[in-house]
Amino acid sequence: MRCLKTFNRLLAGSLAILLSSCASLKAPRTLFITYAIDEEDFRAETTQIRSLLNKYTEAFQRSNPDVNVVFINYKSKNFYDQVARDSSLNLGPDLVITNQFSAPELLARDLIMTLPSQQDFDAIYNQPIQSVAKTKAGYLFAPWLINTQIACFNKTKIKDPPSTIQELEELSASGKRFGLVTKPFELFWTAGTQGAISEFSSLGRGITSNQAYPGIQAWLEWLQRAALYKNISFHESFRELSLKLKNNQLDWITCWGGAALEDLKKTMGNKLGVAALPNGSSSKAYPTQGFYGFSLGKDSSQSQRTMALKFITSNVNVIAQRKIQLDDLGLLAANQNVSIPPEISKIQSAINTSYNKQWQSYSKEEPGIQSYGERYGDQSKTIADLIDGSVDVDEALKILTTPQTN
Repeated sequence: MRCLKTFNRLLAGSLAILLSSCASLKAPRTLFITYAIDEEDFRAETTQIRSLLNKYTEAFQRSNPDVNVVFINYKSKNFYDQVARDSSLNLGPDLVITNQFSAPELLARDLIMTLPSQQDFDAIYNQPIQSVAKTKAGYLFAPWLINTQIACFNKTKIKDPPSTIQELEELSASGKRFGLVTKPFELFWTAGTQGAISEFSSLGRGITSNQAYPGIQAWLEWLQRAALYKNISFHESFRELSLKLKNNQLDWITCWGGAALEDLKKTMGNKLGVAALPNGSSSKAYPTQGFYGFSLGKDSSQSQRTMALKFITSNVNVIAQRKIQLDDLGLLAANQNVSIPPEISKIQSAINTSYNKQWQSYSKEEPGIQSYGERYGDQSKTIADLIDGSVDVDEALKILTTPQTN
């Protein structure tokens, strides 16, 4: 159910230009930082992410005016191969902006290294965050930001956002228009509302049985039912949802913080409402979380490695992290020592509920959920086929509960 989710929802730039003077360009006082961007709207995403990166790395650049920070972005579909190609020429990045999905793959390809001073990072991150950033080998990346899935809606159309999935259905029946993304990564929150998370986790941990998987079946039945509703529509991407909300074609959508939320704010102003995703009648929603941070590249000189670690420290310390969260961009600080009262704003309340009350209630299931994708593969086509009627619930259930064989 997991796929490479890149830095496009948080946070540009051609390497060909940078490499024009070959290895000699990699001067001792240059810090190369690379990251991936979804190719769906590469140009727009590049501008938004670069703006965010520049804003929140100003402190490092002020303190180190002699260091030239160079950001390099690649399209997500080519990301691993591009980093590998650069590394083969000893031109690999000093830092890679990664997440809980890309960091393990980069390490497996020998393109990054674990972070030193593990005890120092242990003091920064709590156990749930350590569980997604740290392996037996050490920290694969230093978490910087948490982008938690929430709901965005038009306050002129919906006064009180639904707190349960049943209320969502009732509001849709009354004429309110709801938009969801078909990708499992963004749709999996609804699996939580139907009590399916523990079953997916068990499958991921290799615990199988002849049971009917009632939670997963209930989830698939809900998706099939939702697809029949006149005012619940499924779309290919969040960008499509966002555009339709801005154009008054939808009244409520699932959304994200960071650049995505800022874009909605600019268009909708005070009409934009933000809330946590609705729960089920007896179980909580399972909102997706993106943990973004910094991994160390392998081609750095000693001085560049020192600068890279200094760059990380300047961005994950309490002061820097607190500023990011107080800017109310819908992003959570990864540093456990940052505490922002959720009552400060509707955005803070929404992200606090999403992360601390919904996602963390499933923290014990998270390792199994992550392993599910490895054992059962990407189920995007199965879910899309169910929603458009190409397969029925029984067929989808069989596919989702049968391990892939290679």
